[in-house]
Amino acid sequence: MENVAFVWSEEFLNYKFGDWHPFKPIRELKTKEILKELNILKLISIENEGEEILKLAHTEDYINFVKEASKRGNGFLDYGDTPATKGIYKASLARVSATIKAIKLVHNGNVNHAQNVGGGLHHAKESSAAGFCVFNDVAIGARYLTNELGYERVAIIDVDGHHADGTQSILYNDKRVLKISLHQYYPGFYPGTGDLYEYGEGEGEGYTLNVPLPPYTADDAYLYAFNEVVVPSLLRYKPQFIIVQFGGDSHYGDLLVDLQLSSHGYMEVLKKIHSIAHEISNGKLVLLGGGGYNYDATARTWALGYMELAGINSIPTNIHDETTTFTNNNIYNKVKETVSKIKEIHNID
Repeated sequence: MENVAFVWSEEFLNYKFGDWHPFKPIRELKTKEILKELNILKLISIENEGEEILKLAHTEDYINFVKEASKRGNGFLDYGDTPATKGIYKASLARVSATIKAIKLVHNGNVNHAQNVGGGLHHAKESSAAGFCVFNDVAIGARYLTNELGYERVAIIDVDGHHADGTQSILYNDKRVLKISLHQYYPGFYPGTGDLYEYGEGEGEGYTLNVPLPPYTADDAYLYAFNEVVVPSLLRYKPQFIIVQFGGDSHYGDLLVDLQLSSHGYMEVLKKIHSIAHEISNGKLVLLGGGGYNYDATARTWALGYMELAGINSIPTNIHDETTTFTNNNIYNKVKETVSKIKEIHNID
């Protein structure tokens, strides 16, 4: 059994936008409760980092804007998705701090892996909030690894149902970070980015890899794309540290996304990444949360993620989904066409 930290702050529960809002911290709490009931939880509490950590990915003007808006507790931090609730600055800083704590624990060898279900806020941009995300802990974590700890090759694999647009934009010209996002994509679907032809610029050209998937892509087609594109890209890049954004909204029960991944599909993805981490990255892997609007399915998926990293094989049947899902031929063929184009663009054998 591997030593895996579950990084936690009670401040996670204050990251909330109102009863009407779909992004709720009950998912994080449910995950913690599942693991606690199974008596496998290794909980590590955190203290908030200082404001300087946010400057790794955000402008000082934006940070100050969030602080002031957090005091007032009204209006929005963006175009209407992310309300400026009271205390949101401190709660957002806690989620970033938990990702930094997870990275430090793994980097220092205190644990094999670490999970921060409060992280994965991948839509936040350098100078704005977006899509329920205030500060982009994914990009901050990557920058902490490269700028502060000296890593030369960091990989981010993002399996959230929505494109990792904020992470991409902040790190678009950085070759020290390989950014891979598998997500639902069609005209009009949020956030509207993530086309396969978005592949980085400047020194970062070729280090952004998008896998846009049609609605109703299920386990079989999703895993085909993952194995054909993501696995060889990781093996070629040889990351020294891996960050996984494990958003739960690619699940077939989600309310905002129409992908059809089951908990079994999620685990097949993570098993492969986990194996590659030990093969290439000296086991250095941090698992984050993200989206997920079927709260039960998301919590079960995140709990399963912890169990996979910990090497726990005896999983209660009520945590996995009852069924796996299958893609129809039309959609599978679309995925195959997309994969073929991606392999050509990125010279993947």
